[in-house]
Amino acid sequence: MPLTALKSDSKFDSEIRTTSSDSLIVRYYRGIQQVSERLRNAASGTTFAPAFDYPELDDTWEEFFSVAQASWTGLAAYGDSRLTLLDLTKNPATRTGKTPASLLMVARAVHHIRRTGEPVLLFTPSSGNKAIALRDAVGRAFRLGLVDPDELRIVTLTPRETLYKFRRDPLTESDELRRLNPLMVFDGGEPAAVKEIGREFTRILSLPGRRPWRVWQSLDIANYQAADCCRAFFEYEFGGVPGSRLHAHSVSSAYGLLGYQRGLDLLGSLGLPVRQPGFLLVQHSETSDMVRHFLRARTGEEPRVEYRHNSRTGLLEQDTSPHFPRTTWAVKENLEPTFYTKEPPTAPEMTGLLKAHGGSGVIVSLQECLARYGEVRRYLRDTDCALPDDPRTLGEWSLVMALTGVLNAVDRKLVEPFDDLVIHGSGVYPRPTGEGVRADQVQVVTDARHMARLVTEAH
Repeated sequence: MPLTALKSDSKFDSEIRTTSSDSLIVRYYRGIQQVSERLRNAASGTTFAPAFDYPELDDTWEEFFSVAQASWTGLAAYGDSRLTLLDLTKNPATRTGKTPASLLMVARAVHHIRRTGEPVLLFTPSSGNKAIALRDAVGRAFRLGLVDPDELRIVTLTPRETLYKFRRDPLTESDELRRLNPLMVFDGGEPAAVKEIGREFTRILSLPGRRPWRVWQSLDIANYQAADCCRAFFEYEFGGVPGSRLHAHSVSSAYGLLGYQRGLDLLGSLGLPVRQPGFLLVQHSETSDMVRHFLRARTGEEPRVEYRHNSRTGLLEQDTSPHFPRTTWAVKENLEPTFYTKEPPTAPEMTGLLKAHGGSGVIVSLQECLARYGEVRRYLRDTDCALPDDPRTLGEWSLVMALTGVLNAVDRKLVEPFDDLVIHGSGVYPRPTGEGVRADQVQVVTDARHMARLVTEAH
């Protein structure tokens, strides 16, 4: 069903909205180009990245971008709070909010290849979802004939513990494409080490004599802000007139919210009537540094809680801080390995937004998510994010975490004075069954030199 805007005006149509497409990218191509111009001016660093330039839209490019969709759906109220789902999981091949950014990155790479004749090797370290989305975008580009496999390659590196998230795709089914576009897994103790290994891999493959491939390490936040700005444009068109609004998101580094803020800032700079919301950060205890950074900035002290063991239930319990799980099975818990970044460099910027515009942070436990699972499932039952009956079959907990965090935050009065709560649906999908990748479709690596050797031999 085509999208029907609740609000638009000539300024928005001339500066932001390009078409009436259901694709966020096609619909807001002008707005994306404006944000990208600002990102281009702020770009720094010495590693290679294609310019923030995009191809002219035609039928093939519109088809390529067509899966970057979203919806704005009112949910049942919770007490006095109005709940809305901003669903960013419409691409059935990924079911996460990483699709728009991945499509734009591949479009930039293809545009660079066509303009310069230089082949590009696109690389990302990832806990899973970024890698899945980029592989899907590269596969779409091949299928539509936008680029050839000898011009564009994709290499991904993920922790072994998140391999269950991957599904077989066109890049795994062909021997040649599997060789050129390896799905690599790191068999080490610390999942976040894939980022450091990735930096060294990029350095090695960028040394003189490694040409003709230009190696693009794509993890820079600007690559995601260029797409996540569309969340603000979409809200402007379809979100109605906001009251006291708060945006809630399960985060690791809060790329999505910071990209949203980029879009909101652009709308404001154009003189469009926007209202700044507050934010609620939702995390799990294994990587809760953004919430902790905010709490330290607010109180000047390191946040600490003491749990006591309930001998009857076997749970650890605390009631001293509303920001931490009230009940949990473990003080340190890796609820969702999608969120694996510790000490993210984006924490100060996000804390600044919280201090300036209001909001808070809350850490949720698996026990709390399971206790509220039936309730969360009821809220989502009439959406495209309906949950399975059995939570053990869930492969991505981001949305369940976000909605659990919102309900907990309302109960604990962490969202006051906001009464209009928007939940960013950034990821929800079942564990793959027969569609999971096989052992012979991945390459297990130990370090950056091992990676570089395998990739060079495949050239």
